[in-house]
Amino acid sequence: MRDVYQTVRTHIYVNLIKPLRESVSPIHETALGSAIGIFVGLTPTVGLQMWIVLMVWLGLKFFLKLRFDLIVGTAIVWISNPFTMFFLYYGFLETGYSFISMSGIGSKPLELNYTTFYNQLSFILDTHQHSGLDIIFNGSRFLLVDLGYPMLIGSMFYAVPCSILSYILIKRYLTGYRKRRAEKMGINYEQWRELFERK
Repeated sequence: MRDVYQTVRTHIYVNLIKPLRESVSPIHETALGSAIGIFVGLTPTVGLQMWIVLMVWLGLKFFLKLRFDLIVGTAIVWISNPFTMFFLYYGFLETGYSFISMSGIGSKPLELNYTTFYNQLSFILDTHQHSGLDIIFNGSRFLLVDLGYPMLIGSMFYAVPCSILSYILIKRYLTGYRKRRAEKMGINYEQWRELFERK
């Protein structure tokens, strides 16, 4: 159990905290990268999330002249990973079904409990039976076509508020972290920005 805890802790540090701390982008760009990564990570787009962040980065950069930290954005999508995706995606699905049922725009199209959901997704993700492309294709079909719009609708109840909250918290965290780094170096925050922050 201790090994599992240590492995998860290491993954969290390497994939989530380290990219934020080592970013030299302006704080707004880093926080925006985090928000976009969280948003995409909390959508049912298994296997495509890093590509989606890249497409958003290209679109914002070339069409809107808006930048965000791509490394942070692609790292943060790790929030949905093999440890969390079953719980997240099933939560999206149930939330979507509940919203559809409460709003009266449809009925629950598929009776699916957590065990059935887990077994179906585990079978799709089994690397002994399927190649990488099969996993992406079958996983995307199962999540986006078989379960379709309820899961996508449900994911928005998590993706939107979590991405906004992520932007606010990361901006606050990085400001404090960079100020402490500057203080340890014996310089003020503006000097630190001048020396280390990407222009």
